[in-house]
Amino acid sequence: MKLILAIPALGLLCSGFLSYDKASNHAPFHSLPPTPKPVLLAVAKTIRATPDPVYKGETLDLHFTAPNAPYLGVIDPDGKFFYLVFPAADAVGKLQPLVDSETFAKLSILRISTATLKADPYTYGVYENQAVFTKSGTYRFICGENLHVDDEDEIQVVQIRYKHVARPAIAFSN
Repeated sequence: MKLILAIPALGLLCSGFLSYDKASNHAPFHSLPPTPKPVLLAVAKTIRATPDPVYKGETLDLHFTAPNAPYLGVIDPDGKFFYLVFPAADAVGKLQPLVDSETFAKLSILRISTATLKADPYTYGVYENQAVFTKSGTYRFICGENLHVDDEDEIQVVQIRYKHVARPAIAFSN
């Protein structure tokens, strides 16, 4: 009984070798040139933030080399993501971009008030902007064509340290 099953299996194996020999006249799949990565023309070339650290109630400046990509987001210290810049046509409910993508593409500086910044929390069922700067820690701003990528080469990132307290007064002594 085992011999009956072994003969067809051997036949299939041999036919595979014969067809491989015929296929060798064609270029094998592994010799095809690799697919090039898409060129992202609109990704910000540089992004930096001042001041660092920034304190509660202060203004943060994000500096860009235009043209900028259509999306800007921020990740808070807990890992919660917020959209700051996106196409205005994509707004749903009371969610509004801080700046729409078309305007943002031309900016070299984006001023952000830590006291008043509210953004799209990218949370299912939430259709109203929420406060971003709510606790001390490191905030990561990301800019790109698509912010939901695994490859950080496709986005620009800058991080700032935020302190959720007023800047300490400088004491002068004589």
